[in-house]
Amino acid sequence: MAIPTALEQSLSNWERIHKQTLRLIKVTPDDRYDWKPTDSAMTLGELVNHLYQADLGFADALATGAYPSDPPSYTNTAELVAAYSASHAAGVEKVRAIPPAAWEEMIAPFGPKSTMPRFALLTIALEHEIHHRGQLYVYLRMLGCEVPSLFG
Repeated sequence: MAIPTALEQSLSNWERIHKQTLRLIKVTPDDRYDWKPTDSAMTLGELVNHLYQADLGFADALATGAYPSDPPSYTNTAELVAAYSASHAAGVEKVRAIPPAAWEEMIAPFGPKSTMPRFALLTIALEHEIHHRGQLYVYLRMLGCEVPSLFG
């Protein structure tokens, strides 16, 4: 398995996905954090905080093998964007510091029944962010916000 090449491609993709997500989060209105499209859905604030918290959690889980407890939540988009940007940069550095041989190690980031190779968790992290970013696009459009183009 050519981990360094695959890893570099995945990290580059993670950076691209993160930039797209940040552009979208930046248009999140502070005064609508309590809004949600249905009773069973997350609020807008919970959703944007979940994107930040999960990114931080996945980076820690990749580095340590275990998913940490949730970091604080924000009620202000500017503060959330700053925290998300800083934590993502630190997380990428943690992930880059993982020795190549460790990428094939089996870890259990969500408990003993979640065993997987470390590299698989990076793929899950990317899928997770893309999924919730899609939800955020729908939320913001429902609120009448002008959203940035995905690839623009």
